Amino acid sequence: MKKNLVGLGLSFVLVMTATISAFADTTIDSVKKQQEKTRDNLNQVSKQIAGLESNKEELTEEITEMNTELVDILTSINVCQSEIDNKEKEIEEVSDKLDVAEQDEQDQYESMKRRIQFLYEKGDKAYVQALIESSGYSDLVNKADYVEKLYSYDHDLLIKYVGIKQEVSDLKYTLECEEAALESSRFELGQEQAALETLISEKKRTVENFDQQLAQARSVAGEMQKQLEAQTQQIRALEEAKRKQKEAELKKQQEEAAKKAKAEKNNQKAENNVAGSSDETSVNFETGAVESGEQNVAGEDNSDSDYEDASDDWSAGAAAVDSSGSTTGKKVISYASQFVGNPYVYGGTSLTNGTDCSGFTQSVYAHFGISLPRDSTSQRSAGVSVTYDQAQPGDLVCYAGHVALYAGNGMILHASTERTGITYSTATYRTILAIRRVL
Repeated sequence: MKKNLVGLGLSFVLVMTATISAFADTTIDSVKKQQEKTRDNLNQVSKQIAGLESNKEELTEEITEMNTELVDILTSINVCQSEIDNKEKEIEEVSDKLDVAEQDEQDQYESMKRRIQFLYEKGDKAYVQALIESSGYSDLVNKADYVEKLYSYDHDLLIKYVGIKQEVSDLKYTLECEEAALESSRFELGQEQAALETLISEKKRTVENFDQQLAQARSVAGEMQKQLEAQTQQIRALEEAKRKQKEAELKKQQEEAAKKAKAEKNNQKAENNVAGSSDETSVNFETGAVESGEQNVAGEDNSDSDYEDASDDWSAGAAAVDSSGSTTGKKVISYASQFVGNPYVYGGTSLTNGTDCSGFTQSVYAHFGISLPRDSTSQRSAGVSVTYDQAQPGDLVCYAGHVALYAGNGMILHASTERTGITYSTATYRTILAIRRVL
């Protein structure tokens, strides 16, 4: 782009240099040649102006599209932040439940220890005394059964509390993993936002440079237009002077011819000396029309003849869905599943050495000859949109700042976080923004 701008600047200098000697020669032909050269230079500058305006328009459209994408990214960041806040509340609630479960487990454990200690310290005497003090066989059985039930109760209750503690602990771990995934998404969105804002700033500076170039070009074109008008006036003045000169010469010729005719008439009268003779010599002088030689310079149309509007024919149709889509989608998941457990690396695209979420989906699809955009925000526009109940294996499941492959049965396969790497998760673990089918 910079090379083009430099080239345009140099061309303006050349054009101006070519018009410096505009009125050096004052003959009509020479001025017409100069005028033709000025007209060619003006056409050249007009083409450069059209090119600058076209480039500026393209850049302006790109900036508009980028601003729309930036709004989308900022919206996704807000969604991510909201999900992170909600996840932190869930983790806090689960942490409280885990504290209660741990305390219940500890209390039951202490109670059980005290009972065991009491029975150990009393030894068999307590059991023998229970037998002696029993009023009968039935009473003895009841007391023995009570002791056994007490042991069973302590044991079962302790197992229950241990299970509750483990269940709550597992839930807390799951929530922490989900929060880490959200943090990764927010980080990726932040990187996309920074890169996009930098690109928008660069393009805006380029547009400003185009504005300067356009102002310079229009100034040059204005000077050339004035020069064309001055050259036209000069040609008219020279042609008018030439016409008057021809008229003066013709008048002089007419006067000389009249004098000559009169002299010849007088001489003939004198020679013939015939009375009553009235021979008259009639001389008919033609007064030919003055050819102006003026050409319709100003009327020539140079605005459209050298230009043709060109437009690119873009066909951005989405991939069609046919009966083979499901089979291909299963192949995609089968291929992608072999990389489960491999590391997550932000900015990476290696399925073995490390990749982020969009790099994972992009690399998997590349294996099947399908090209996807690099970032998760752009992949949200790939293919065609389908609803969640229509999702098939291989479809893209898009979240705020994250993208995954639908694996079927409500599960997704994705490059999640540094902690979990490439793994399976439930599709609804986060708010789904879109599901795209590219097969």
